[in-house]
Amino acid sequence: MSNNVFDFDYPEKLTGFLQSTCLYQVLHGGRSSAKTYTALLKLIARALSYTTAKIILCTRETQTSIQTSTYLDLKQIIEKYNLGAYFLIKHDKIVVIHNGTEFIFKGLARDINSIKSMPNIAACLVEEAETIGQPLWEVLDPTLRGSGVELIICFNPKDAQGYTYREFVESTHYGDDIYRQEINYYDNPFNSPEILKKIARMREHDYARYEHIYLGKVLDMSEDVIFKGRFKILDMEVEHNGQYWRYNGQRVMMLYGLDFGFTPDPAAFIELCFLDENTIYFNREIYLNKLLPAKYIQTIKEHMPEAVRELWSADEQRNDSIAQLKHDGLNCERAPKGKGSIESGIEYLQGKNLIINPRCTNLIYEMYNYKHKIDKNSGKITPEIIDANNHLIDAIRYALHRQIQAMHGPGVTQADLDYFSQPQEY
Repeated sequence: MSNNVFDFDYPEKLTGFLQSTCLYQVLHGGRSSAKTYTALLKLIARALSYTTAKIILCTRETQTSIQTSTYLDLKQIIEKYNLGAYFLIKHDKIVVIHNGTEFIFKGLARDINSIKSMPNIAACLVEEAETIGQPLWEVLDPTLRGSGVELIICFNPKDAQGYTYREFVESTHYGDDIYRQEINYYDNPFNSPEILKKIARMREHDYARYEHIYLGKVLDMSEDVIFKGRFKILDMEVEHNGQYWRYNGQRVMMLYGLDFGFTPDPAAFIELCFLDENTIYFNREIYLNKLLPAKYIQTIKEHMPEAVRELWSADEQRNDSIAQLKHDGLNCERAPKGKGSIESGIEYLQGKNLIINPRCTNLIYEMYNYKHKIDKNSGKITPEIIDANNHLIDAIRYALHRQIQAMHGPGVTQADLDYFSQPQEY
């Protein structure tokens, strides 16, 4: 057996990271860059090298189950390099047999108090760290106090004002205690031809989104952004128990909207619910180019299987497409789309607390980039809305058409709103 990390395959650009013993080690950049993969390689090598039992903490902001942690990634790496003889893989942790070192998997939001009391943490990986706020960092950081401890932070930057980005990328007060490395997909020679095709397609058709997702460019909201300051990015742990959706012990009803795609525009599907009367949570999205209506129901089965028998709302002007969906077995209704419907939808959403699941990356992008037009002569923001970056936002308006209509006049009863908007005790 060799516990030398340099016996593994990794992007050459991360050689310095693998050599680093800094207290803070930060990998940031776009997707498909092997940040988490390489960090796990390093932690495997560290775990094998320890002479006494240590704890390696693998965490992220929210972990709803062991399946949503890096547990499976770590297990796959162990299998890939035929290291199974050196590890005991349990249902909730992974143990090094010869020295007793344990890989422990926790979510910061839910488990921060138990993490505070963990002794002997030798290394900590914080994965998908972009949305972690100052309060959690202020608890985690002092917890890592042993000699030689390493804090590895991996993330795809989202917001230039986000605490993680400002603290661990832009700040200068860590001195020699921090190692930083930006890495992107083109630095990773192990990407498959399929992912490179997807990246090239996005680069050609949506360069701004390509820059954010694959080059790790931060989103910085200007004053013309319609939903600036009106949404948060959090996993609220809404879970399906095999029969219905639940949040905080209550049954919640999902609403569904879809926006038909015209080339080059994507087809956009959204799943949302009310966590309370004033809070809307966007749980899942589908966002695909060149998807024909004949393929919609199969796509829903693959990506949102719980939604295939639910009521969907779509643009009323697409009668033929809605008829196609109904013929295929999807329960789809016509959502009104008249004069002023866009403005009414925006007004309604601006009056609510909006929370987006971090996995809804395309909706997050739209929320950062859905804007008012700026007058070229005066430089002032106008009421006119730019018709771009709004495919999922349109789908949201369709899903909420009853609530939006009720805000402006009759036609929807209170019983309708109660049924579609309120969590139910169960």
